[in-house]
Amino acid sequence: MQTYEILVQNRAVRGNSADMTLVRTSVGIDQVHIMFDDAEWLDFPIKITFAQGDDVVTQPLTVSEIENSDEWVAEATVTVPYEVVDMVGRIRVTLQGTDADGRHIITAKGSPLSVEEAGDVIDGTPPEDAPTVDEWTQAYANAQSLLNDVQSIKSNLQGQLDDMVDAIREQVSADSQAIVDQILETCAAPATKESLGLVQVGAGLSITEAGLLSASATNGITTSQIMQLRNLASLAYYCFDTEFDDTGALREGATVKPTALPLASMVDGTTITITDDGKLALALPVADGTGY
Repeated sequence: MQTYEILVQNRAVRGNSADMTLVRTSVGIDQVHIMFDDAEWLDFPIKITFAQGDDVVTQPLTVSEIENSDEWVAEATVTVPYEVVDMVGRIRVTLQGTDADGRHIITAKGSPLSVEEAGDVIDGTPPEDAPTVDEWTQAYANAQSLLNDVQSIKSNLQGQLDDMVDAIREQVSADSQAIVDQILETCAAPATKESLGLVQVGAGLSITEAGLLSASATNGITTSQIMQLRNLASLAYYCFDTEFDDTGALREGATVKPTALPLASMVDGTTITITDDGKLALALPVADGTGY
């Protein structure tokens, strides 16, 4: 893969390689390395646009900061899309970005790359179109690549720890090696139900810098919902006479407590009365007019 260097200076683009010419119909084997001269570019999500004729392709650009350089502050590398290498001519390159506040940064018009005609192909016809992948696919691929890097770091770290343990074993006596192995089996082995070893922080848990492990998620019941359940239990206790079996299940026959009824406002003594046995009754006149 050939890399062409492009410099962004004073928001202008210019080529910085001895050869800035691509070959027509090349697919996925040419890339550009961009150097930025000002830290202002680090404040924006940057995109790069390649254009030739009516073909315009925009791609996201992952920019990384450069340390220990007096001239350049950031850099990025991206593959030249196929669509702008399918005909002879100049390739326009634009870098731009817009932040969350609507601020916009963009380079001046420039054509640092060019395309020259390809040589004869074996079958006499140019290759079929191979459009550039969309931004989502690129972002997914970049994220997966990052995960691969993280996994590599994790694997390398485990390898370094294993090397350190082996070095310690080589430096101690046979009796001390047994002690080292016992410590590793106790502390460096994964935790089980029978023994406490290395514990990984899983979903629903969090751990502070001081090593305090706590739950960051619940079983789905919020504090407000717990309070509502408590209030319902209290309401049932004050309003109903209830009985429960040995398993805690409610028995049939729950009745309303007399103290829970607003009898003073309900019993007027005329149309609604309380019988001698304490029952609430509706007072209706007898048909023959002799009483109620």
